[in-house]
Amino acid sequence: MADADQFKDKILGFLRGMTLGQKMTISTTLIVGILGFVFLFRWATQPDYALLFSNLDLKEADQIVESLRAQNVPYKLSAGGSSVLIPSRQIYEWRVTLAAQGLPSAGSIGYEIFDQNEIGLSNFVQKINYRRALEGELSRTIESIKGITKARVHIVIPEDRLFRKDQNDPTASIVLHMSTNRRLRDEQVEGIANLVSAGVEGLHPGNVKIVDSRGRTLSGAYSMDSIMGMTSSQLDVQRRVEAHLTQKAQSMLSAVLGEGHSHIRVTANLDFQRIEQTSENYDPNNTAILSEERSEKSNQGQQNVTGQSEYFTTNYNVPTTVEHIVNAVGGITQLSISVVVDHFRRTMPDINGVMVDSVRQRLPEEMNALENIVKNAIGFNEDRDQFEIANLAFDTSDEPLSVEPDFLFGIDGQYIDLVQKVLPVLFLFLFLMIIKGRLKKMKLSAPSGIAGTRQLRAAGGAVLPGESTEAVPLPRIDEEGLSPEGAESAKLLQQISDFVDEKPSAAVKLIRYWLLEE
Repeated sequence: MADADQFKDKILGFLRGMTLGQKMTISTTLIVGILGFVFLFRWATQPDYALLFSNLDLKEADQIVESLRAQNVPYKLSAGGSSVLIPSRQIYEWRVTLAAQGLPSAGSIGYEIFDQNEIGLSNFVQKINYRRALEGELSRTIESIKGITKARVHIVIPEDRLFRKDQNDPTASIVLHMSTNRRLRDEQVEGIANLVSAGVEGLHPGNVKIVDSRGRTLSGAYSMDSIMGMTSSQLDVQRRVEAHLTQKAQSMLSAVLGEGHSHIRVTANLDFQRIEQTSENYDPNNTAILSEERSEKSNQGQQNVTGQSEYFTTNYNVPTTVEHIVNAVGGITQLSISVVVDHFRRTMPDINGVMVDSVRQRLPEEMNALENIVKNAIGFNEDRDQFEIANLAFDTSDEPLSVEPDFLFGIDGQYIDLVQKVLPVLFLFLFLMIIKGRLKKMKLSAPSGIAGTRQLRAAGGAVLPGESTEAVPLPRIDEEGLSPEGAESAKLLQQISDFVDEKPSAAVKLIRYWLLEE
């Protein structure tokens, strides 16, 4: 108990020594710190909600909510009640549980439509059910692609015709709902078109039309058989060839000159004409008798003159060579290569030893070596291609600053959970450090004033509870051996000491007034 009372007296004495402003500062800091810690603790401990189902019918949403309430599972509703969110750690478990209950039932229907054995269905109904199942299975497959939340597939399968020329091709249309306001890449759209065409017999990828939820056409705008479709494909092939050749040559120069000291541009002219040629060649000098026929004929002319004729028919086998040649599509007809090389730059000391930048043009033998490197890397043909290389000084006066990648871009959910757990601890640590700094500052400023006050009170001033009443005499100052400035200071200090000895109560009031001002 004695230790507790002593500690309590120290706290009370410390509080009495603080000014009103210091007390308000500590109180405000404590209140703000406690409220902030409570807010961060509640924010860090609340569950992370994730989407359970979206685009629900209101009746199905009500059934799902009732199931969650029965098991005391927290939930949230969004999008006008059509989306249900629950804690992320329970989302997979509840999807399985609700699926066992047949919820939601308004989604796409797949091949499970044939699980019910119904007798007496017509051929027309069977075809409709097959098409519904096929559309549902394709929709589920497309929805498994990252970034796509919902897909709707419509397939048109024409009726069989008697003649092939009257038969129409199947077609398909797809509507995609994206998770964010983003757009799929061209290769992703092409992959979806190929996926659907492979799942429907007789469906060509060019007959698959894909749009997003905003009505923007993603594919199927031009058929590959049309002029616009071929032009778009040819332009894409040309760009890929140019990029490939540029990358090969640029990597060689960058390894020799360094990054940013050379630039290459390649223009490729490609031949997209599809030519099929069939030729037959005969060799008359290398023949063989295949068959031979001989016939005789008697002729009786005038004046009873009888004659006989003999005929020969010979069939020869002549060697024949048949060639069917299809020219390669996309062959390179001409390349135009332009290369720009920066001047030679080096930082070296001058006569005075100061480091300066030295810039000069590259030597002809250096340019010839670089030219040979680029030509060999690209596969230059003297009779077909054009080549130009130049040595010019690059403008380095306004070089763009490198931008560091954003660390928080694409941050994963596990890092967010880690931040939620660590942030309250960091906040509490900073709060304690601030309180410790404030207390240390007040502790350093208060003792000097308190000690001086006690000294004056010992000389005859008022005494606070718990303070010693023993008089502490002030020492006299010896002015001998001091400089004129030191003597003036000593004289002033002696006058202050005499004032304290003569009027201790007035000195105490004066010091208290100074402490309150501070």
